[in-house]
Amino acid sequence: MEQRLLPVLGLTLFLSACATTEKTAPREATPGSGLVLADMDLTVDPAKDFYRFANGGWLDANPVPADEASWGVFHEVDKRNELVLREILEGALKNPKDELHRKLGDFYATGMDEGAIEAQGAKPLAEELARIEGLADIAGLPALLARLHSIGASGLFGIGSSADLTDATQNILFLAQDGMGLPEKDYYLRTDEESGELRKQYEAHVARMLELLAESRGESGADAARQAATVLALETELAKNSFGAVEFRDPQNLLNKISVADAQALTPHFDWSAYLTAQQLDPAHAINLIAPGYFKNADALLAIRPLEEWKTYLRWQLVNAFADSLSKDFDEQNFAFFGRTLGGAKEQRPRWKRVIDSTGGAMGEALGQAFVEQTFSPKAKERCLQMVGDLLAAMRVRLEGLAWMSDVTRARALEKLATFQTKLGYPDKWRDWSRLDVQRDSFARNQMRAAEFAFRYDLAKVGKPVDKSEWGMPAYIVNAGYNPLNNDITFPAGILQPPFFSEAYDDALNYGAMGAVIGHEITHGFDDEGSQFDAQGNLADWWTEEDRSEFERRAKVVEEQFSDYVAIGELKVNGKLTLGENLADLAGLTIARDALALRQANQRLALLDGFTPEQRFFLAWARAWRNNYTPERLKLQVNTNPHAPAMFRAIGPLSNLDAFQHAFGFRDDAPVMRPPAARAIVW
Repeated sequence: MEQRLLPVLGLTLFLSACATTEKTAPREATPGSGLVLADMDLTVDPAKDFYRFANGGWLDANPVPADEASWGVFHEVDKRNELVLREILEGALKNPKDELHRKLGDFYATGMDEGAIEAQGAKPLAEELARIEGLADIAGLPALLARLHSIGASGLFGIGSSADLTDATQNILFLAQDGMGLPEKDYYLRTDEESGELRKQYEAHVARMLELLAESRGESGADAARQAATVLALETELAKNSFGAVEFRDPQNLLNKISVADAQALTPHFDWSAYLTAQQLDPAHAINLIAPGYFKNADALLAIRPLEEWKTYLRWQLVNAFADSLSKDFDEQNFAFFGRTLGGAKEQRPRWKRVIDSTGGAMGEALGQAFVEQTFSPKAKERCLQMVGDLLAAMRVRLEGLAWMSDVTRARALEKLATFQTKLGYPDKWRDWSRLDVQRDSFARNQMRAAEFAFRYDLAKVGKPVDKSEWGMPAYIVNAGYNPLNNDITFPAGILQPPFFSEAYDDALNYGAMGAVIGHEITHGFDDEGSQFDAQGNLADWWTEEDRSEFERRAKVVEEQFSDYVAIGELKVNGKLTLGENLADLAGLTIARDALALRQANQRLALLDGFTPEQRFFLAWARAWRNNYTPERLKLQVNTNPHAPAMFRAIGPLSNLDAFQHAFGFRDDAPVMRPPAARAIVW
């Protein structure tokens, strides 16, 4: 089970006449660009609906599968990766070639042994439930929470190590709000009818889970409804003073470095020394406590809420954490709410896929080590590194020529760019898994042991220098990231595959898709969040006041643009929540095009599949964001996710780019374009 990452740890990627059909329809093509024309809808005027023009065939042929809540390019690549991972794990189960593969195989085996899981029911939780029942008073809560946190259960707050926001060379302990089952604070506080109904469904789900838990122990579940009401009431009170998704996006809100004595004064009813000692941490170390108002409110609740209510809350947190590794009744009820009601999926994914996810959550880097042996060639890595070099060079040229930035800020921006580190494909050194205990006894117990192994590994970093070579995601993952504290960009082997990248593609497609992803992560270092960190990874203001003001003015245009997009019904995209990702998309696409021009300078540019290199570049971008959603999943994304829905990521940046307009010959008033005077230009 993967430990939760604190929000600070990184930023990721998922005039009257329009152009004529004659201008953009495929002509006699030279095969080999990598476009799939059947995935497009060439009957659509691209000046009116470029997203449909680029993706219509694929969108029609790829409805959301019954066991998914959305379906897009990331899912397609992940599906191919899953087949490789399945082969690895089944091979490790039957014939492990070493101790690492034995552990991978044994973990996978316990997850696939449905008979044993069914026979055990909720017994794997018995020891932890006994600890909760044995809680005699609030004074015993710190030690109990320390235990639950260590095995992967939530409760009141989350804990983990990260680089100090003001000294990125050293690791410090971070504490942040946690232990609320709904996705975000507003799910508890919104007063509209739909939100109220969802809370009723959540309360009913909690009641059913607690009822199942009681019945599994031979007890009556008659009191489950009252207990569920207690859980919802407690979580609602906790939510009131918590940070929302937008507040978490501002790094300034995350900085609150204090001593344990100061934390104790803030929360007099919770013994921090007892908690930290139970976690084998030195109470003399400073901590970074995010959202002090949340902790103060939680402490007040500890003083007034009866002990039995907290025990009920912790039982819920425990069963919620491990529901998908228990017997079928728990697993299916867990899916019924979080998968079907909240996400919109109609049925469970096949068990082998879910167990692969669990194995990756427990031993992600180990599974990634086996994955890259089969999937990522040295030649592919060399070409990807070439793209990264081109993108960094293009960003440097942009910064050097930026008219609105002063020389003082420019020098610091160029210094930051020059210190970027690239992690591509897989780590240079692999983690040691020798101390992880994996047995064939219980899937849930293996989850707990793996969570505790990861937890201890993480907390052991507190008070020590940051290892900037360490990766924050497994090599098989379909993702990319920028870490402002390390000032590094990461591109795992999992995403360096078609349609993002292929050794067989021409440069236009590779730069329009993977190149733009690389540019996206580079420019996260200069978006509204990343720009607050300096070249060393410290939270520091390196801008002149005038330059910061001008940057914010230009970013505001992007915020307002996306806030106008209607996602579903009357629900609009949150331009403030998605601002960083939208800025990175716009800038990443811009410098990817610059990089392509640098790469293709003095080359003879061929017409392939009926499109020019410029057109193929923009088509590659648009197809990277093809995606279908269930209504429930789309609402969840808009309400909680810092990434805008895929269709807006595809068209939003393009509508600002003169180069896109010129590539397809669109007029200024083409529906796909924003008016020239309203176009966002940042980098």
